[in-house]
Parts: sequence; C-alpha cells; structure tokens
Amino acid sequence: MLRLRSHLLSAVRTASPLPAASSLYRLLLYSSAAAAATTTTTTTTMPAAQFSVEDYLANSCGLTRAQARMASGYLPDLKSPSNPDAVRGYLAGMGIGQRDVAAALSRNPRFLCSSVDETLAPRIAELRDVGLSTRQISRLITAVPDIFVAPGWIPRIAFYLSLLGSYRKLHTALRKSKYLLSRDLKCVVKPNVAFLLKSGLTHSDIAKVVVFHSHMLTLKPRRLMEIMGLADMLGVRPNSVKLKHFLASVLNISPGEFRERLDFLKNALGCNKTELRIVVLELPKILYLSESRLSCVIDFLKTEVGLETAYIVRRPLLLKYSMAWYLKPRHYVLKALKANGLEKDVGFYTAVCLSKKKFIKRFLDPYMESVPGLADAYAAAYGGQDPHEIQP
Repeated sequence: MLRLRSHLLSAVRTASPLPAASSLYRLLLYSSAAAAATTTTTTTTMPAAQFSVEDYLANSCGLTRAQARMASGYLPDLKSPSNPDAVRGYLAGMGIGQRDVAAALSRNPRFLCSSVDETLAPRIAELRDVGLSTRQISRLITAVPDIFVAPGWIPRIAFYLSLLGSYRKLHTALRKSKYLLSRDLKCVVKPNVAFLLKSGLTHSDIAKVVVFHSHMLTLKPRRLMEIMGLADMLGVRPNSVKLKHFLASVLNISPGEFRERLDFLKNALGCNKTELRIVVLELPKILYLSESRLSCVIDFLKTEVGLETAYIVRRPLLLKYSMAWYLKPRHYVLKALKANGLEKDVGFYTAVCLSKKKFIKRFLDPYMESVPGLADAYAAAYGGQDPHEIQP
C-alpha cells in the first residue's frame, strides 16, 4: 500500500494536465481512506476475536484450568470482559472475597453476565436487610450462587435463620442441599415444621435434623408423615439422638419395602423384635445393604467365626465390614494365634474395628518370629487368596 501511494504521488508531481492530476489525487485519497478503514477495523475487532472465556476465568477469576474449561461452556454468548469486570469489581468493592467469588463461579458462572445495577446491588441490599453481614454474604454465594438471580429465595433465608438459630447452621444445611431454598414455605416447609413439632420434636431438635439432613423439610408432607411412622414402628422417640440417623436412612424406602427389610433381617439374624430394633437403630445403613451380602456376612460370622446371635446384635457394626478386607483375614490371624496358644482372650469385634496399621502392629509385628509365615499368610488373605495353614 505504501509503494502504491509513493507511485501515485510521483505521478501527481510529474503529470501536467490538471484533470489527470485531480483524478490521480482522488485515487490517492481513496487508497488512503481504504487503508485507514482497514486499520481501524482490525484494531476494533481484534480484542473481541482474541477474548477467550476459558482464559479469562482461569487468569482473572481464580478458577483452575479444569474449572474454567467446564464453566466456559455455560457462557457461550460472552464475547467481552467488560460486564464480568464490572461484576467482579462491584463484588470486590462490597468486600466479597475473591476466593468466594471463584468458588461461586465454579458452581454457577452465569452470574458474571448479571447487571450490577439491576441484579447484584438489589440482591445484596436485600441480604443485608435480613441481617447478613458482608462476610456471611460472601460465604453464602459459595453455597448458593443462584441467590443473585433468585430474589424469591431471600425471604426463605430469613425464615431459616429464625428456625435454625444461626447463620452457621444455615450455611451447613445449604452446603448439603440448596433445595432447602427452592421449596415453597407455605405449602411444604411450614406444614412439615408444624407436623414435627406436633410429633414431639422441639425447635432445637428440628434444627439438628435439618443441619444433619436438610432434605427432611423439603419432602412432601405426606412422605414425611410416612417416614415418621416408620420411626414410630421401631419405637424411636422423637427427641432421640438416633432419630436423625434413622430418618436419613429410610428417606428412599417405602413403608412396604421397610417391612420386608425388617422381616429379612429378623430371619437372617435369628433374632426377636427387640434385638432387631437394636440392630437397626445402631446401624441404620443396614437397610441399604444388599440381602446377598448380608446373608454371606451373617453366615460367616456364625459358622466360621462361631459368634452367637446375641454377640452380633450387640455389635451390629460387624455387619458393615468387608468380608475380603476385614472379616476373613483378621479371623484367620486370630485363629492362627489362638492355635499357637497366643491372644486367647481377644474378642473378634475388637480385632475387626482396628485400622489396618494398628491391627498389624498389635497382632502381627509381635509374632514375626514366634509364628513364622503369619504375616505372609495375612497378606495373602487380605488380597483375597486362600492362606496356607500355619501349624502350631
């Protein structure tokens, strides 16, 4: 382009007829304007063309590269950093921590496209009105980043603050399930609270249950009544410390399935109703263990280890341990030690409940010389192989 302009200027100087010169001059002006337009277009469009949402999230917002890559998929229409910069600047100016903003963005990056004046500022003002401090708001967006675009949730925050008694408890509950804020207070949550109070729970009891299992208040009232009926069937008192664990364990079990499960456990263990109640309340998760697995464990404990039903009932945690990694190899070690006149008074439950490191230190290391091959046999059993017999 510069060579063309030089050539044209030289022609203008040397040409004698005015019209030709004017024509060439106009051509020169056109070429200069075209060059300027090209330069202007390139300068204007280059930043947009070079803007990468993933790079922006990783380099400016504090997300890891993996988080940024995933989050960028939710921002297909973001072509410029101007609005995200305004959002981040406003939040920083309000005292919202950068790490908390990054944590919120990793869960919901779309609020980077929110309007500061129409969305963020009103929401933060409303959160302050319900009594949250800047630090609490900063923590809240890590648990519920949708709060900026869901103004209907803010009155529910005020309700739960009153119900639970502190922001710390509310934050814990929201970390477990943001659905606590999405359920209708009038039709779902408040009827559930009223029912639990009528059932004998105090506000303090309800707060403990919600913090432990926040889904409880979001259930349909009829379903919550069913679950409380199952607790009553086993004689669980409303104010019992075991209630929250039991409620969490039967959340996805229908009354019919619950009764069938109890019948199976009663028959497999060979226990009465009182003993069955002890087992279920001590180990509520037993309701989720497969029948085939439980049958194998119970049979092994009774026939191989020689445990009585009463022993198992008083120590139902035995039923949760893996046959391959805990029960079989540790039974083998105790059997070998007792055959050699060692560790005669050690209970099976005591040995099973130890960590692997503590078990080795307690039952293998002291007998490396007196019971040769015991450690190798244990290692084989721990890996699922059949250990060789160790003779006394």
